Amino acid sequence: MRQVIRSSSFTALIFMLGLVSPLLAQSQAQNPALGLVTKSAGGFIGDAPAPDGSSVYSGDYLSTEENGALYVRVGALSFQLEPSSALHIYRAPYGAVVELDRGSVIYTTPGTKENLVIVASDVRVTPELSLSDLGRVTIDNPCEITVYSQRGQADVLAGKESRNVEEGKAYRVRALNQVTYRRYLSPDDTDYHRYHDHEPCALQDMASGHAPIAAAHSRFLLVTAALVGGATGVAIWKVYESPDKP
Repeated sequence: MRQVIRSSSFTALIFMLGLVSPLLAQSQAQNPALGLVTKSAGGFIGDAPAPDGSSVYSGDYLSTEENGALYVRVGALSFQLEPSSALHIYRAPYGAVVELDRGSVIYTTPGTKENLVIVASDVRVTPELSLSDLGRVTIDNPCEITVYSQRGQADVLAGKESRNVEEGKAYRVRALNQVTYRRYLSPDDTDYHRYHDHEPCALQDMASGHAPIAAAHSRFLLVTAALVGGATGVAIWKVYESPDKP
């Protein structure tokens, strides 16, 4: 009798595996890996540690510990998530778009048709497509973003104002709004603005006793590049150029 029960249980297990396997294959086909973790030290994908070689999928939440770092390769693109930082990453027709939640991200782009766009609060940073770019985006606070272009150039949009950040220059950008999310979606998704709320940074200015930015004043303040880290991107540049990395 026990043998019959074991045989039935085994048959049921095989049957269930037969149902699950096609579903897993279908899920993987619909959302193939977007990128690869090339180096991790205190890095996470979701709540799980991210060892070297881990696959990164569209929609993943990546983060680092206080002294951690996470290096990710997406095709010919690379980025480094610095200590105490976090972002969501999404597939895009041009490569990938990341939404920086906190901290800093260093990026490299190859100067071809692939690109990596970084969104922080409501500030959008787009490296110049025709150039090989290397730079850093930092959320100083929800209403202030620092954009540094060490190599190449980047187009930055804040509200209706845009600025081309040239090689070797850094700008502290005043966001129009700080953003609170109800659901995370790609910044390129048509429903993106339906799932988060905007709080005008002007209200934060007034609450802290500062005058909000006047309409005639720029949201871009040129700062000394040395103050934001002159040696930025050295580690990731080695990963980017290394021939033995996938």
